[in-house]
Amino acid sequence: MKSKQIQIGDLVKMKETSHYPGETENKNITGVVVDVAIEGISKKYDQFGVEDRWIKIIFLDGTKATLFHDELEVLAKTES
Repeated sequence: MKSKQIQIGDLVKMKETSHYPGETENKNITGVVVDVAIEGISKKYDQFGVEDRWIKIIFLDGTKATLFHDELEVLAKTES
């Protein structure tokens, strides 16, 4: 399943921004992954062995954000 994990260099877009106050007009923002921080095994998902991954992104408009991996959709993968 490694190929489905978000990696540095992947082109991604935000799935939804409606839970970010004042940012609903920026739905589906596209950016490039510049870092992936793994927080370890979450107690919530421990039984499944799922790691919490925070993704640092630089958006195409030059802004930056750090988002949880499930808030993003991969548009294009980098070559391994």
